[in-house]
Parts: sequence; C-alpha cells; structure tokens
Amino acid sequence: MLNALLLAQEFNSMLPPAQRPEHTEGYEGFFHLVAVNGGVEKASVEYIIRDHDRRRFEEKKKIMTSIAGYLNGKYGEGTIGLTLKDQYYNMKEMVEPHPQVVEIARRAMIKAGVEPIVRPIRGGTDGSRLSYMGLPCPNLFTGGMNFHGKYEYVSVNTMHKAVETIINIASLWAE
Repeated sequence: MLNALLLAQEFNSMLPPAQRPEHTEGYEGFFHLVAVNGGVEKASVEYIIRDHDRRRFEEKKKIMTSIAGYLNGKYGEGTIGLTLKDQYYNMKEMVEPHPQVVEIARRAMIKAGVEPIVRPIRGGTDGSRLSYMGLPCPNLFTGGMNFHGKYEYVSVNTMHKAVETIINIASLWAE
C-alpha cells in the first residue's frame, strides 16, 4: 500500500531546498508550498512557482514535471498527477520595453513626496495581468505592510500618498 501523504512528502523533498522562499531573496525564484490536503489514500499539494526570469520559470516547471515522472516510474504510472497552471508571469518583460511608464511613476512619487524605491517584488498579480493584456503596469505601493502575514496592515497616511501618486501619474501622463 502506498501512503499518499508520504508520496506528497517525497515529492516535496525532491524540490531544491535552496529554492524555497525562506532561502531566497531579491530576484531569486522559488517553489512555494501553499497547501497540503488529504489522507492515506489520496493527497494533494499546491505550489506557487515564482521567478523574475521566464527561462528559469520554465525550468522550474520542468523540474516538477520530471519529479512527477520519476515518482510515476518508481511507483507506477498514474500514481502522481501533476497539473501546471500559469497564473501569471513577471511583468518585467512587458514593462521594460516601455521605460516611460516607470519614469512617470518615479516622477509622480517624487511629486507626492515619496522616495521611489525600485526593488524586486515577489508577487504582483494585478500588474502582471494588466501588463500582459497590453497595459504596461509596474507595481506601485498601496500603503500596505507585512503582506500576506498575520501582521499585515495599511497605514492611512501611506495609503493617502499612494492615492496622491496615482493622481500625479494621471496628470503627468496627460502632459
């Protein structure tokens, strides 16, 4: 008898440990385990794959595919099912050809009294979706802090600066 939970654990153990979020920073990509469900007979695990580079993103998907193939070879075809769904890509490749959008955002922040900080982010679903729909959209601050944690919050003052920045972007774009 195969224990589905142990198979899920084995799959996870075969992913590169150095490519987990807790061992990466900046522009380093990662495999992020977000859910484990099931029991002895059936289990499922969900991951998010992130990378700032499309080639490395595709390589991470190949790693998962090859692990599933290896485990199916070891335990029997169909033991492991793998579904890969591209949720979103890093917006960098869509924004880079349009440096003016970043420059206008930078000027809008300065006009609002906000010092622009350009650094990699490990998310950005909305900006990515808009960018791939034809509207190059760098991620801007919203006033939030400690994202996706139990201490996530938003400062009214910072949110006000975010709104001021958006208004400035509209006025600068119209010039």
